[in-house]
Amino acid sequence: MLLGTRRPVSAALPGAAATGFLAVLLASARSGPVATALDAGYAVAAALLTGAALHLLARREAAPGRDRSAPVGWIAVVAGVLATAAALAQILLTGPFSGIDLVGTGYGRAALAAALAPAVVTGVLAFDLFADRRTARTGTGRDRARAAALRERTRTVAAVAAVLGVAAASVLAALPVPAAGAEPGRLLARGVDLGSGPLTLVVTPMRPGPNLVQLTGPGLVVPDATGPDPAPVTTAEPMAGHGPGPAGGTGFGVRVADREVPVTARPGAPGGWALVDLPAGTRSLDVLAGGISRTVPVDVGSDRVAPAGATGPDGPECASAVLGAVVAAGPAAGAVGACPAESLRPADERALRDTVRSLAVRGAPGIALAADASPRSRAAADAVRAEAAAAGIPVLPQAGADGALVVVSGWQDAARAVREVALAAHDTPTALGGTYLAPWLLIGGVLGTAQSAVLPLPFGPQEPLPQRYVRALAATAPGSAPSTSGLLAWADAAGQPVEEPFGLYGAAPVAVPMSIEPPGESGHHGGPNTAAWFPGGAVVHIGPLAVPATP
Repeated sequence: MLLGTRRPVSAALPGAAATGFLAVLLASARSGPVATALDAGYAVAAALLTGAALHLLARREAAPGRDRSAPVGWIAVVAGVLATAAALAQILLTGPFSGIDLVGTGYGRAALAAALAPAVVTGVLAFDLFADRRTARTGTGRDRARAAALRERTRTVAAVAAVLGVAAASVLAALPVPAAGAEPGRLLARGVDLGSGPLTLVVTPMRPGPNLVQLTGPGLVVPDATGPDPAPVTTAEPMAGHGPGPAGGTGFGVRVADREVPVTARPGAPGGWALVDLPAGTRSLDVLAGGISRTVPVDVGSDRVAPAGATGPDGPECASAVLGAVVAAGPAAGAVGACPAESLRPADERALRDTVRSLAVRGAPGIALAADASPRSRAAADAVRAEAAAAGIPVLPQAGADGALVVVSGWQDAARAVREVALAAHDTPTALGGTYLAPWLLIGGVLGTAQSAVLPLPFGPQEPLPQRYVRALAATAPGSAPSTSGLLAWADAAGQPVEEPFGLYGAAPVAVPMSIEPPGESGHHGGPNTAAWFPGGAVVHIGPLAVPATP
């Protein structure tokens, strides 16, 4: 507008200020030097394009061939080409990385509009300039009148499109950024809204064949798996329509092609789970809740080699560990490698041996073992037996009042074993000898099944490092539960390894949540915080683990 005054140079200062403000606004949506440079370039080009389009609209009274603002039109064409190129390059660099997210999310549609709008303006103004030149050279008076009317309409379209493009680019900073593109062999974590609030979706190991799909969030209700756990289902019969999911009517399910799998609970593991079979070349899956369906882009590739344990009973713990690395270092750290249950950490073995020695010092008459078939559990059970033999403590066939229960299995079997002990203690007045959990069993799904338990841990859940992990996890994957394996993977990826020594920590339910929310998180005062280490309970330090070695 200032270009149309007697002092067009007065447009320089406010124009520069508006361009700078737009550049800062756009740069707040993304990070990185290349992305920032593209945002700054788009801001300059889009500002020139919008200003030129509005100026041309204001100068519409000039006759064809006599428009002194033609140089402004060519500046607008060049600026439009540059703005379109910068917006498309930004999409290729920072996403959305799939067509599903590009047209199916608010962020994607805004990014697409920011790229298409300057392209439309460029095409309209270029047509207008060429048509004006041709009409001025060969047209009759009637042709020139028609051209003037057409030019007025095209310049109106160009001005409106230019403004809409800048507006679309400006709202990007306020919209949630779509998840990184799926890659074969890397865990996929992203948000999905199924009408009951935002949920976090995790898919692993992203290989052809069986894949674990996890849903977590406040709006998720799945069947309770306190009884015998059914065998995992890879496919289910096709469902008619889009009603509630199969087998239990929970309303949550996962569909691939024409096969649908219900989302159910797994003992010891937070959230809802589905074991789905993804054929090689699968590019998407649908997440269902009642009549709502959301399509999620995936990419499993063609390599069928998947890490051992990634989809078995210890698959949820494996996913939690990989998710911890992703939270610390981004999607590049999401490669699904060796799962925690495939080997026993030396530090955990020392902690379990120290636990047995501490039981000997306290005069425990015996211990019972709860283990499973995983390599970590077998190695841990061997270490406990060896230390018990050295300390002269008998290993009992089952837990009872005469001894303590030491649980070294994975989450699933641990939840069952601890629940059985809790039920036995409830039915039998005689107090049992206590439940001692392996360090990797600090997870709400296991702790919530026990009346009380003791764990050897190299950290306190309320210490600064674990709390930073909880906050980072809540920001990246809302609703996901923290775990020992997740913390260790997060700390290693962040370059802040958890250091010993181990201490003994007691876990027990409490009537009122006691400081179980991470600082800065606003929880629900009427119930437990689902992102806490022990929802509905507390984990407190009860003493050191260090004891004299057995001679």
